[in-house]
Amino acid sequence: MRAPYYEKPRFKLYQANCLDILAETPENSVDMVFADPPYLLSNGGFTVHAGRQVSVNKGTWDKSNGLNRPYLTH
Repeated sequence: MRAPYYEKPRFKLYQANCLDILAETPENSVDMVFADPPYLLSNGGFTVHAGRQVSVNKGTWDKSNGLNRPYLTH
């Protein structure tokens, strides 16, 4: 297991892809996963918010480059 980015008693913070960290972590040992964008969801589509159709595009920083990892295809 890699070293935490920050650590206190009963608290460890890792700065990494959460899927990579969780793969190394024992089952039932995580209380919270905090995710920080980009989520790579900007795809030219639309959703509904407060009864109005709105774009899901957040900007070029959130566009997917066709990332294809085995754990994302299950």
